[in-house]
Amino acid sequence: MTKRIMLDMSATLIHHGHIRLMKKASEYGKVIIGLTMDEEIFKKKGYQPELSFEYRKEVLEAIKYVDEVVATPWLLDDNVLKKYNIDLLVHGDDNSNIIKKEKLLIFPRTQGISSKDIRENAFKAIAEKKSRKILLNPGPATTTYGVKMSQVVDDICPREKKFGDLMEFVSKELTKIVANLDEYTTILFGGSGTAVVEAVLSSVVPRDKKILIINNGAYGKRMCQIASAYDMDQIEFKSSSIAPIDLKKLEETIKNYTDISHLALVHNETTTGLLNNLDDLGKMAKLYNLELIIDAMSSYAAIPIDMKKQNISYLMASSNKNIQGMAGVAFVVAKKEKLENLKSIKPRNFYLDLYSQYKNFENTHQMRFTPPVQTLYALKQAINEIKREGVENRYKRYSKSWEALTKELKKMGLKYLVDDKFHSKIITSIFIPNGVDFNNMHDYLYEKGFTIYPGKVDEFNTFRIANIGDIDYKDMEDFLKIFKEYLKNI
Repeated sequence: MTKRIMLDMSATLIHHGHIRLMKKASEYGKVIIGLTMDEEIFKKKGYQPELSFEYRKEVLEAIKYVDEVVATPWLLDDNVLKKYNIDLLVHGDDNSNIIKKEKLLIFPRTQGISSKDIRENAFKAIAEKKSRKILLNPGPATTTYGVKMSQVVDDICPREKKFGDLMEFVSKELTKIVANLDEYTTILFGGSGTAVVEAVLSSVVPRDKKILIINNGAYGKRMCQIASAYDMDQIEFKSSSIAPIDLKKLEETIKNYTDISHLALVHNETTTGLLNNLDDLGKMAKLYNLELIIDAMSSYAAIPIDMKKQNISYLMASSNKNIQGMAGVAFVVAKKEKLENLKSIKPRNFYLDLYSQYKNFENTHQMRFTPPVQTLYALKQAINEIKREGVENRYKRYSKSWEALTKELKKMGLKYLVDDKFHSKIITSIFIPNGVDFNNMHDYLYEKGFTIYPGKVDEFNTFRIANIGDIDYKDMEDFLKIFKEYLKNI
């Protein structure tokens, strides 16, 4: 008597692995496909199959190795086999059905293929062909396919422990990029980078103390504007946006006051690409017993930073620049000792109160207010990707793109604002050639898949090119080719 052999499958996307398994099963008897019902797939996987049960059944019945197709649940047991008079269940080596061993025949899965792989490869091909844009603006940056797709997850209440565990993972891993977990921690906020700059400035400076802010670009100026909005007692130290800080002059300014408690500045001034020297500034802050506040929006996760060595008390960054996640999460990496001292400072605001956000997360692993859920899933994926690449390797990749850019600019006779020896190699502010309208140039390049950004230095007519995100020197070379074509045709 011919045996009845069952293969159970969803067959949402049929591939050669399925066919090989059917062929092998047919050597043992009549092949009966136990086809998973639509509602069972939805219950287990959270999505409706590409083809309904009836259409999947019709496809399978047309395959020469298949004798019959029956409806089955996601998991099979002995009762299902008894219902359809099955002698053996043939399955790949990922079997999770609960049946008697004598009724089970296991074959190795076909390596390198699965319906999940096909589905993801299809999405990836569509994303790369239709959606990949080369963002040469200083953030948000071009993201990987993995980061994009990581946001497609089951809906979840962010107050569930599972999501709290995700945020704890994110907080710890962000800390480890610049500091040790024993002495430092990361506080997460929903918002842009400016949100956490405001959170720190408004939360950490006592009302009877002054903050000295170095203004050498648009983002140093923004710090001054935030301090003014809170009527904080600030000292604005103006410095060149294209040349290093005059440390002697800075020290003289510090000596003129006895009540300065904090020194704040931007590490990589996103206005021009000027890189401020944290080693020198950390030493000065330590010498005069100042707490150092660093806006590291466009340096964190690329240019190596050591908070302890460089005497940094508070460092602010966001999810959408060098970390290569999506916009919507900003964070503060801070020394725990300094955070604990904030409990004696009366809050200047509510939502952005740093101490309250810190203590709430420490106690519950939750933000005080609703977090951007999908953005945090994307950030987790981005963290895993930078762990694989490494911060130093990422900066090498960025630097190679910058070198390709600046080498060609020099050949073209185009100048940029910051001298190479003071440059971050992250963002470059380039003089717009005579006769070129920025908006026209932007629109031309945008249509070709490249996004550029206007300059922010009032006294210079510039535009900016950033070389961060999921791009490399080949993308930069492609941009330069289109850029030269534009200049040739105007």
